[in-house]
Formats: sequence, structure tokens, C-alpha cells
Amino acid sequence: MKKRLFQLLVLGILVFAGCQKELSFESGNTLSEGSLQSDVTGDCLPKTVNGAYVAGTSLAANTNTIVVQVNVTATGSFTVYTDTVNGYYFRATGVFTTIGSNTVTLRGNGTPFTSGTNNFVVNYDSTVCDVAVTVLPAGAGGPAVFTLQNTAGTCSATVNGSYGMGIALTSSNTVTLSVNVTSIGTYSISTTATNGMTFSAAGTFATTGVQTITLNGTGTPVASGTNTIPVTAGASTCSFTVTVGGVAVCTLGGAPGTCTPSTLSGSYMQGVALTATNTVQLQVTVTAIGVYSISTNTVSGFSFSGTGNFTTTGIQTVILNGTGTPSITGPVTFTVTAGTSSCTFVVTVVPIDYFPRIANSNWSYEYDDNSVDSFYRKAITPTLSEIGNIYNIFMFNDGTGLDSSGYFRKASTDYFEYFDAGAFIGFDNPQWAEYIFLKDAAASTNWKSPAFTGTYTPPPPDPAQTLTIRFSYTILQKDVSVSITTSKGTVSYPNTIVVEEKYEQLVGATWTDATPAVGYGKSYYARGVGLIKYENFTPAGAVNYQFELRRYQVF
Repeated sequence: MKKRLFQLLVLGILVFAGCQKELSFESGNTLSEGSLQSDVTGDCLPKTVNGAYVAGTSLAANTNTIVVQVNVTATGSFTVYTDTVNGYYFRATGVFTTIGSNTVTLRGNGTPFTSGTNNFVVNYDSTVCDVAVTVLPAGAGGPAVFTLQNTAGTCSATVNGSYGMGIALTSSNTVTLSVNVTSIGTYSISTTATNGMTFSAAGTFATTGVQTITLNGTGTPVASGTNTIPVTAGASTCSFTVTVGGVAVCTLGGAPGTCTPSTLSGSYMQGVALTATNTVQLQVTVTAIGVYSISTNTVSGFSFSGTGNFTTTGIQTVILNGTGTPSITGPVTFTVTAGTSSCTFVVTVVPIDYFPRIANSNWSYEYDDNSVDSFYRKAITPTLSEIGNIYNIFMFNDGTGLDSSGYFRKASTDYFEYFDAGAFIGFDNPQWAEYIFLKDAAASTNWKSPAFTGTYTPPPPDPAQTLTIRFSYTILQKDVSVSITTSKGTVSYPNTIVVEEKYEQLVGATWTDATPAVGYGKSYYARGVGLIKYENFTPAGAVNYQFELRRYQVF
């Protein structure tokens, strides 16, 4: 994979470096750890926007608030905040004293400049989610005037989620109503409690006309059956129907031992919040149809759960969705409970890694968007023991057969490569050594490799010369989203680190940038994926060539 450095005076540089563990901005043991809860679109889940927002009117800290949920994995002090949009922002500080789900109220500050919808990014620890806030035009801060759309008293509504006797409503239990707004302003709607359930919503209408609002359900149905729930808004009233089913009877496969079969999906990394990709599929035997709620215990900051409705009996599969943030590494055993049956499955949590090195993980890359010019890289099972360290071995195949592609290890927050500096730089003799190719550090951090000194003999008649070379790395960006387009399509990779790679030569007693002679490179590493892109630049800064990830498999 690596060419001699002085051959690269013409060809450019290809440095296949490593990756960076996610930076922790925490100091000491006083800061809390955890993650904001969000849905698959990135919206905070759940989220509540309180108060009226009017252009030119200062926010009231006790009234204009945003409420979000945080899954806390380590107690301590916290700061949850948004960016500043349209002249105002939200912020909350305090101390988390309990592990698990915690509600945080962010207080508003500032004055909105103009009316419209403002999209805020909420930040906590290393996680983010989105909240939209609607600002009314100046002078329009009163209650909105609107009517509920209905037909013969039946609301124009869509009821979402499954409802079962004795099963608490979740964020999936909502009702979408159609309303006709004749005067903009704020609104607040809440139904009366019916069979243990209540639906409510509050917000702002910034435009007139027919619109939809979503009521969020809370409570726990106490009986099965059909429930007619009235809604009142101003002088208009209508009703919608929620059908609460009986509770299904089912038995987990493999109970009371290991869940059989079970299929785990998604990657699980310490300190990284679970997403919609983190699921476990289980087999159950249904003996009585109805609504089900199946969940695991919470272990090391995360858990799995699922609700739904069985409409037939017999053997079926269910999918439980993971939530939370793993707080430790290693195997984690979960116990699943459904009715009186239970079984277990194991999730292996790995450290945060932007350069996975687990055996059999493999990647395919495409040069310069040419579908027939590609290469394959793979981590193999055997390891290399040198200079007192154990290195993972990578192999490379560009169509001519597998060949060595590097030796890598990770220690604490540093990533190392063991390589022949003599062969890479172009020295006459081998010079095996290791260097740190990435550190756990913030953007703009720069570090140098050890100096490599050797004799280089060019073709005659030029004389041999002694050279001293070192590598210089700088983290340009951290945890940004990067889209890669190859012949296989376009894929977006979140949490990507961009690293600049340069070379320096010792001239006399001064280290001199070699970029004007050999150019430089940029490597892009996505968390949990590895290297997704490399760009080689000429000394003038033009792209010499690049390769991009088009397929990968990480174990």
C-alpha cells in the first residue's frame, strides 16, 4: 500500500493511517455521562416546547422552555444547551443524581428577531437532537383561534401506536388531528382522562388554514375495549376512538434459558447512544392474540423493548428496539421477560473505535470513481508480536493476490502502526519502528512521529545522502457527517474525523515542511466503520488521486 517517500515527489503521498477515538471533553470525575433521546429522524424524543414566542419580545426564562429526556449512564454535573438561532437560545445546568431517564428543562434566553420556524440543535455530552420552535409575528402573542375538523362529530384524526390493557402509553401512542386555524397564536389541547389515558399538545400556529397537530398520549389503560375520547378546542368539539386490546399470551423461545433463536443487529460501542439500527429479533409462541409488551432489564446503561399486537397464534418473531448508552465494554447479558416466561441473550460492547481491527473485518475501496479500479483490505486472525507489543495484521488485494497492508494496535487513547520506515521513506536499509498515527484529542491538535534517519542512495551520478524525516498529523474536523459517492451509490457517514497528513525533513537543525516537494494527504475515518476516504494532494493543493469506501463489514 505504501510507496517510497521520494518516489512520491512525482506520484504524491499515500499514507494509510489510523483513526481517532472519540474525544471526551470531560475533566475529572464530576461531570455526568449519557445521551439525549431522539427518534430515527434526529428529533428529540420526547420533546416539549413551552410558552409563546413572538418576534421582538424577550423570552421569559420561566415560561419559554424546552423539555427533553436524557439517558444518564454516570451521575454528576451537566450542561444541556442549544445553539443560538434567530437571536435566542436555551440552556440548562444542574446535577444528575440518578442513572437512567432524566427530564431536563432548558430555559430560554434572548429575543427572536423575526417570525418563522427555528430549528435548534440540543447538545449534551457527545450527543445531539433537534427541536423546532415557531416564532409568531410581532404583536401576535395571544391564543390562536381554530376549529377541529370533523364529520358529524367524529374528528378528522389518525390514531397511532398499539394500546393494551395494563400497558403504559409511550411516545409511539399519539393522535394526529386536523384543525382549521383562523387566527394565529398559541394553543393548548388536552382530553379528559378516559380509561386511564390522556392526550394533549401545546404549541404555536404561525399561519392560518387547515393544519395538523399531534397529541401525545400518557397513562395506562385499565380495561380492554373501544374508548370514545372527546376533544374540545374553543367552541368546537369532536371525538376519536382508541381501541384497547387484551394482553396477548406468549412464550419466549428458549425459555427459561438462552433465547433461541435470537438475532442481534447494529453496533454497540461504549459511550455511543443506541439508534434505530440497534435491535434484537426474538422468537415467541403466541397462544392468545392481543397486545404485547416485551422488554429486558437495563444493564450498563441500555436496554431493549418492543410493543405491538399479535393477530394470530403460533410461532412468530418480535423485534425489540435498543435505547440508552452502553457504559462498559465486554459481554453484557440481558434477561427478556414476556408474561411468565424469560430468556437471556448477550450483547458484546466494544470500545469507541474509528479504525476497527477485529479479525475478518474487511473493506473495499474504489479509486477515482472508477468501478473497475479497486482494492480490498482485511484484518486477519493471526497477530504480530514485535518490540513488546501485539499488532493486528491487515492484508491488501488489488487483484494480484493478498499482501501485507500494515500492523496496527491501540493503547489507551493512542493508535499505533508498526512499519518499515526505511522502505517507506526510501532508505537503503530497513528501519522497523512504530509511531502514533492518531490520538484522542480535539480538532486542531497536531503531533509528530519520531524522527527516522537513514542513508538514501539515488541513481548515479547523484551521491548518497543522509536524511532525517518525520510525519506530522493534524485533526482538521471531528465527528462531522461525510457523504461518499462511488459506483455503488451515495452513503453518508456520521461521526467522521478528518486528518491531515504531512511530512517534515530536518535541514541542518531546522525541521522543514516537505509539502512543497511531496504534497500532502487527508484521511477520513467514520466511527465504527474505519477509513472511508483518502485524498492525495499535489504540492500545489490539487487532488492527485483519491479512493473511497464502497463496501465494508466490521465484526
